[in-house]
Amino acid sequence: MQTIQAEIQAINAQFDQAFNAKNAAEIGRLYDVNATVMPAPAGAPVNGAQAIQVFFDGLIQAGVVEHQLTLTEAVADGNLAYQRGNWAAAMFNADGTKQTFGGNVHLVYRKQSDGGWKAVTHIWN
Repeated sequence: MQTIQAEIQAINAQFDQAFNAKNAAEIGRLYDVNATVMPAPAGAPVNGAQAIQVFFDGLIQAGVVEHQLTLTEAVADGNLAYQRGNWAAAMFNADGTKQTFGGNVHLVYRKQSDGGWKAVTHIWN
């Protein structure tokens, strides 16, 4: 049996791989059907896995690249788990200069009937 840290690390790797491969559909599959993403800075909440897929596709189409999630802590209690960590990404401006940015991230997961975890709340700053 994997530890929750290993399971969340694997989810983070799937997210980063999908984002960096420009595969928003795969990102959407990491979220519960009723999940909510609360983007920074103070963006409007995005509700539902399908809308979340569209949201991340918009970031990909806007040119966000090199997404990386770094786990600081993961804790599970019954059918819920959370992770705290950091995120980083980059974009290229009009003259081709790469700009990097990042911040803190917090996700809450719910265990699914198949034993896997899907995000139900995702917030970053």
